[in-house]
Amino acid sequence: MIFTAPMPFTEALQSREIRSLLRTTGKTAELALLEPAVRERAIFSATVTSAELLDGIARRVDEMLAGKTDQATVRLGLKQLLEEEGYTSGPEKAGTLEDLRTDGRLNLIIETNVDLARGYGQWIQGQQPDVLDEWPAQELVRERSSQQPRDWAKRWVDAGGISFGGRMIALKNDPVWKKISRFQLPYPPFDFNSGMGVRDIARDEAEELQLLDAGTVLIPQDRDFNADLQASPTIRANWLIDALEESGVGEFNDQGVFVFGRGGGA
Repeated sequence: MIFTAPMPFTEALQSREIRSLLRTTGKTAELALLEPAVRERAIFSATVTSAELLDGIARRVDEMLAGKTDQATVRLGLKQLLEEEGYTSGPEKAGTLEDLRTDGRLNLIIETNVDLARGYGQWIQGQQPDVLDEWPAQELVRERSSQQPRDWAKRWVDAGGISFGGRMIALKNDPVWKKISRFQLPYPPFDFNSGMGVRDIARDEAEELQLLDAGTVLIPQDRDFNADLQASPTIRANWLIDALEESGVGEFNDQGVFVFGRGGGA
């Protein structure tokens, strides 16, 4: 998936501005233990402890979101950065998704970061009062094919969603969106390489489906990013550190790397 055009909203880039670098030994399953608010405010990738690499990812993703570069160029730049750092994966991980040099792992990092920013931008625009009133619901739809499609219909029902003749539709602020998300966020992507997105549903159709009554006023939601943007980078970084230390799932070692499980010096 390659984005070459600028994002249609500044909110996507703003969602990146509030993030701080998080060096961690954590694997994907361990990172899932973090609160959504922590993950939304951190730049990280499973088992990546290099601040230079995380910063390189952040800068290149921002350039891509701004339409200044494309995915192939970003991927090449990250490979060059890994080579400069002398990165090696170890023979048992070579060629797998645990190998940062592979196209598969780099594409996953790039696309997940871009998709999360785009998803947030779409979500926050959908929370504008006039937009939310006219388009109060959305449908989970497939935007692109996936090599190993997940059973989203089952995932939807298991999360408490209602199926309308096979269509997965709910109000934009229904808890189901967080429940189907691997990241516990109300906007796409809802999983790694899922290929799933959302489509707006107009108020008249939402009323026909009895998702809300005529005249019902919906309350917009917020993710407090505006307040974060007004804070200094140091304050934002300190907030992230405090939140991680209070999480109980790990601690920082002497090198400033967040290690999951007790024993931060390991």
